[in-house]
Amino acid sequence: MNLAALAFASGAFLAASELAARAAWRAGHGYFVWRPRERTHMQLDRAALPSLEPLVRFEVNSEGERGDELPADRRGLFRVLVAGGSAAEGYMLDQPSSWPGALQARLRSPAALETLRARQVHVGNIARSLVPCETVRAMLERSLPRYEKLDLVLLMVGASDAVAWMEQRCPVPLPAAKFGLDYMFDEHCERRFGWKPQDLALRAWVERLTRAHRAPRIRERTGAKLVELRARRRNAQRWIDTTPDPEPMLARFEEQLSALIELSRAKGARVIVVRQPWFDKELDAAEEAVMWNFCIGRPYVEKTTEYYTHPLVRSLLTALDARAEQTAQRLGVEELDLRSAVAPNLENYYDYLHFTPQGAQLVAEAVARKVLAVRGAT
Repeated sequence: MNLAALAFASGAFLAASELAARAAWRAGHGYFVWRPRERTHMQLDRAALPSLEPLVRFEVNSEGERGDELPADRRGLFRVLVAGGSAAEGYMLDQPSSWPGALQARLRSPAALETLRARQVHVGNIARSLVPCETVRAMLERSLPRYEKLDLVLLMVGASDAVAWMEQRCPVPLPAAKFGLDYMFDEHCERRFGWKPQDLALRAWVERLTRAHRAPRIRERTGAKLVELRARRRNAQRWIDTTPDPEPMLARFEEQLSALIELSRAKGARVIVVRQPWFDKELDAAEEAVMWNFCIGRPYVEKTTEYYTHPLVRSLLTALDARAEQTAQRLGVEELDLRSAVAPNLENYYDYLHFTPQGAQLVAEAVARKVLAVRGAT
């Protein structure tokens, strides 16, 4: 065989292999919020986040959940799924210190297992930062078909709806959320492949199959950007203390939360709406100094100069919380108010919405009590 024929045959073989790899990817893949088996270890910036742990492990199992690998023997398994936004994701918290991680530890105690009538408990977390309820719904619509069995779904949603609305200058009517599949899912069956080396399905398969055996990715000084973002808020060029009528935003939230509840119930799961708490008080100077969010625009990707006052934010979150409570009660599912369980102080929160390890422990304790009290009564 001459060189030209050999080159043609090799090219044809590689092209056929690539097309086969693409077909296998589409046929054998579902939708995974987090990239299966990926591990990231973050060294937090101590100046920016002194109340948090210095090392944060963000580790994903083969199901695309932040959490432990599921047991091979699933007999007697009580399986829990957490969905929502950043307060449920717990990005800046070490895996066991996030409230889903701490909840798993509590539900694995002998007394809890007896109450649940289970041999083992697994809590998987597919919550993702910045996604409003509408996007969480789209994520669950695609994710849930992969789950053969779910015993409990915990929904912590709402704050991202307010944040997204404010970032867009409080539009009325509300536009549809614009998060694409590549944001909602780190890995999914609709991925588009190309013919450049980095875009090949063959490369994607190799990366996927070897991921579990690679060392964790290391990120240094995670959270350092918060120092700049806090200064931006303190030096805002414009303060906003009113919005248009928030009813369209609240109505969209209610509609999408209702859909989330129904999707979860359709899997036969018990559903608890875990109402997200926040720094629900008038802030003193030290507390104001660590706040950074609630502005027009996306603070991590553009220069933001116009900020909403905390009394306004507080009123919007109060309205969202009331709507979450009403929606859960209307649909006959359980709901949990966490504001009395997590006092608004800098021991429990490191900003207006996100928990310290101590705050996350309080959330986990309150959720565990809710889970076990009702189960024990039946």
